[in-house]
Amino acid sequence: MSRNKTNSMGYLDLAADFPAAHEKTWRALVEKSLGPETFEKLTSVTYDGLEIEPLYTGEDWQGKPDPLGMPGFTPYVRGDTYLAAAKSGWDIRQAQSHPDPEKANKQILEDLEKGATSILLEVDPRGKNGVMIQSLADLETTLSGVHLDLAAVALSPIGPSLPVAALLMTLLDQRGARAQHFAGNFGADPLSNLAVNGKLIVSLPESLARTADLACYVSRKYPEARAITVNALRYHSAGATEAQEIACSIASAVVYLRSMTKAGLTTDEACRQIAFCYAADANLFLTIAKLRAARWLWGRVAEVSGAAGNSCASSIGAMASPRMMSSRDPWVNILRVTVACFGAGLGGASNVTSLPFDSALGVSGAAACRIARNTQVILQEEAFINRVIDPAGGSLFLDSLTNRLAETAWLLFQDIERAGGMEEALTSGVISEEIHKAWLERAKNISQREDPLIGVSEFVDLNEEKLGVEPIDTDAINARGRKRAAGAKSDVKNLPAAGDGLLTTALVASARSNATVFAMTSALAGKPTTIRAIPQHRLAEDFETLRHAVDMHAATHGSLPKIFLANLGTIAQFTAPSTFAKHFFGAGGVEAVGSKGSNDTSTIVRGFKQSGAAAAVICSSDEIYQESAATVAAALKKAGSMVVYLSGRGGLLEQEYRRAGVDEFIYAGSDVLQILRDLHRQLGI
Repeated sequence: MSRNKTNSMGYLDLAADFPAAHEKTWRALVEKSLGPETFEKLTSVTYDGLEIEPLYTGEDWQGKPDPLGMPGFTPYVRGDTYLAAAKSGWDIRQAQSHPDPEKANKQILEDLEKGATSILLEVDPRGKNGVMIQSLADLETTLSGVHLDLAAVALSPIGPSLPVAALLMTLLDQRGARAQHFAGNFGADPLSNLAVNGKLIVSLPESLARTADLACYVSRKYPEARAITVNALRYHSAGATEAQEIACSIASAVVYLRSMTKAGLTTDEACRQIAFCYAADANLFLTIAKLRAARWLWGRVAEVSGAAGNSCASSIGAMASPRMMSSRDPWVNILRVTVACFGAGLGGASNVTSLPFDSALGVSGAAACRIARNTQVILQEEAFINRVIDPAGGSLFLDSLTNRLAETAWLLFQDIERAGGMEEALTSGVISEEIHKAWLERAKNISQREDPLIGVSEFVDLNEEKLGVEPIDTDAINARGRKRAAGAKSDVKNLPAAGDGLLTTALVASARSNATVFAMTSALAGKPTTIRAIPQHRLAEDFETLRHAVDMHAATHGSLPKIFLANLGTIAQFTAPSTFAKHFFGAGGVEAVGSKGSNDTSTIVRGFKQSGAAAAVICSSDEIYQESAATVAAALKKAGSMVVYLSGRGGLLEQEYRRAGVDEFIYAGSDVLQILRDLHRQLGI
């Protein structure tokens, strides 16, 4: 074999010694092995309507210019720096949301000591969805021992961002941290806050002006920091498709860009104030394509807006999707988060936040935080994902998917612009309506198990070990906070109008004078903006509601509700439909108990009575159903079965089976969720 053949670029051509492969030959082999109709069935479709083909060839790009460019160069699809592989890797960002500042600090120090390189600080002054930071003393406690000029802190406030940002700026000043080295993010994103909370404390134009004021201040004082994080996760968690998530984020960033340039920043300065955070989920390839497409589109927007050079490169972070996390069989979340972080790394995220596997249950435990942190450490230190520039580059499938996703997202972005921009699209309900449509389609597929959820709608463990959840006493945490902040100011007066950083300067002065978050928020309040909030979802929520109802039922009655598997015929005839039925009803928390199989109706009925079940499902082959299903159904009803199911389709005999006593048929594609809800009602759950 020759070892010296090179291609036109001078690189070794590894394929030179092999005969050329042709798509027709490949398809002929597929059809011969799997049948003539199989090839078309191998094509899947995303929620954006993008077809995923089973094979991609160079012909897909033939005659077209390469739109993806080179790493480190416009349009930044393949990464925002050519030397990415020479760096230590993406920023391992760990989220912290424990309401107690003291416990949050303990976990933050643990994270930074053992692998994390930055912190995402989720702040909620009321302690419901984040660290209860109400004063400078609370923030000092939370970040005690953290070297702010070394470990970046990104804020993610619930509610107005300026008061919390002012506290962090004051803390930076007090510690003498070198401002030029602080590389965090102050977390302003009024549009997504409006979308999720349904309210801003002032008008939207005023809120945007204040965000621009913050950006002006940050641009001058913290050259490595950013004022704004466009949090696309909030649209993702509402049910948005990948293209919708990108379009909403780009449209939001355009609004902020306009506000900042109006406030006096240059386009280059304004672009450097914006960071993005996207959801990374268990769909590996769409995660990769989404991050690449988002970089592409923002680079194009920045370029058209007048930015030049590296100002067109975006800071795109990723966070494991809260939407995909389940509270049932939460250990499966470890696998979901691993895939998400892997995809984020391959997609070129500048920072990645993994979620602890128990995050859907409440405040995460130390062990879960350790696993979340180490997931990324292993990807970098053992799998070396960070040492390759654009690992997805050159994959015809991923390059094509990136291209088509970018095109689709761009069209949606243009629709938002035509609707009056993101401000008008949000307040008019256009965004909410379109995302809700996408969620309904997804929810339907989840209900029918077309989108299976392992451990939730498929392969359920009814005897799973219950994880303990730390009880949170917000009153006690609040009392300790008041003690720390003794003497804090409860009012703030004479704040200037937003403009050129003047408002932020005044708020920092107020924070330095020990003003609380509530005092600053009250002083900032005006005529509020209200819309209908976009609800946040988790994929497993409806099935989890059923399981929770069963838990309460079992606590009262001493055991799980049962359904009897009326197995007819031989083991070969009933095993498949019986296994299907077991997992089907297990998704609703109903325990399947069954017989060894019999052709004798009286034996089946006797087994049902002994089982203690209140419902039954007949399981066997179509041939046995034709012989015995009607008789067995009638006998089970007579024996007291409240509901009788048949595992399979009724076919031509469906009406005969129904007349005999079969209430419902269960099969792949039936509405699992609705059938389980009906069963719960029948059983009084």
